[in-house]
Amino acid sequence: IIALMLGRLRMSINDVIDCYDQLTKTLFKATQVGRDGKFNHKVLEKVIKDVVKHQVGTDEERMLDTRDNACKAFVCSRAAQDLPAGIPQLFRTYQSPEAKTYNCMIWEAARATSAAPKFFEGISIAGPGYPNQSYVDGGLGRNNPTKQILEEARLIFPDRHVACVISIGTGKPSTIFIPKPSFFQRILPSELIRNTIAIATDCEAIEQEVAKHFRSVSDFYYRFNVEQGMQSIGLADFDKMENVVAHTDQYIRGEEVKQRFANAVSALCRRRSLIPTTHLSMAILS
Repeated sequence: IIALMLGRLRMSINDVIDCYDQLTKTLFKATQVGRDGKFNHKVLEKVIKDVVKHQVGTDEERMLDTRDNACKAFVCSRAAQDLPAGIPQLFRTYQSPEAKTYNCMIWEAARATSAAPKFFEGISIAGPGYPNQSYVDGGLGRNNPTKQILEEARLIFPDRHVACVISIGTGKPSTIFIPKPSFFQRILPSELIRNTIAIATDCEAIEQEVAKHFRSVSDFYYRFNVEQGMQSIGLADFDKMENVVAHTDQYIRGEEVKQRFANAVSALCRRRSLIPTTHLSMAILS
């Protein structure tokens, strides 16, 4: 949702912070419905539509942005019928030269990428040229989309070079412990267990893979991710935003992190042509 606010709606960072804070409070204060404990997806739809309408004048604005100064952004989702395949569906603000672009409405893309099975129902999206399909949260295997970003850069900027890659995490997860199956499987379905573990391990596994791939290129890849304090804060913990701010502030005040920030800023400003886009995704996407 934040990616859409920044990239598609072109909101300022301060406006996004204020808007997202209010959005989560409105959304997760809503009464849970059904025995599955999910939050009301209609509330999610309404708050997203309200944000879109406030920014562009209509809640029916679509994803593709053809303006000359348009920001190229995408969000990940997954087809509910094809979860085992692990292939993400990207909802883009631009036309891809090799993949079909689903020009759905902005609020539909936001619903698709945030439909975490534990919290919200999926959403069915249909439109000209593509069939009706049900989508769920892209976090099921794509909580860290760095690989997708590198691949997209290769496709849409084939003759360019990249100065640096910056990846920002949402906090390192706690260590995963799985009790004996005889006890654990009576509590949670095995599919939910597998999905939960996959989500928790996905981010760090991809980070390590990307870091290893670019380790021979100095001042190119930067990863910023709060080390401690975020493990106990869940998606629906809207009342813990002050904790998030405090832990993040403590993290960025660390001497080693401050130095990496300075190096990243320098890399952005120098804009050195370090790696051609044609070489970005060769090994890490195999």
